[in-house]
Amino acid sequence: MRKSKLIVTGLLSLGILGYAGTETQAQEVRSFTGYNVTYSGAEKFAPDSLRKSNTKGVVNLSNDSGTAWITANMKNSNGVFRGGTNVQRGKKATFTTVKAEVGYKYKLGLRKTNNTGGGKVTIKGSWSASGG
Repeated sequence: MRKSKLIVTGLLSLGILGYAGTETQAQEVRSFTGYNVTYSGAEKFAPDSLRKSNTKGVVNLSNDSGTAWITANMKNSNGVFRGGTNVQRGKKATFTTVKAEVGYKYKLGLRKTNNTGGGKVTIKGSWSASGG
């Protein structure tokens, strides 16, 4: 009886660890730092992220000085929009994707959302094409 309880407990533990490992592998988080973005300039692209699951994308901006809003647009290799959001520095945002397929890499274009003066802002953070 005691041996069977030990075996059952061991199998449950392995199942829980296996599930946790699957969740971790369901995203590829890519970091970026020192990105100078403006309202009117070209987008700055964060490193590509492989889409590993049909979940929402996520962007997480570090809490730098200032409160500028940043527009984050996920695009395919042809530059076609596949999802995006507006996010304030120091915040995390998830976004729904549009026709984004698992197994493909996507890029995240970043730019300042509003022309509120101050020119450029420097941002850093991370993102994932499938992590929300």
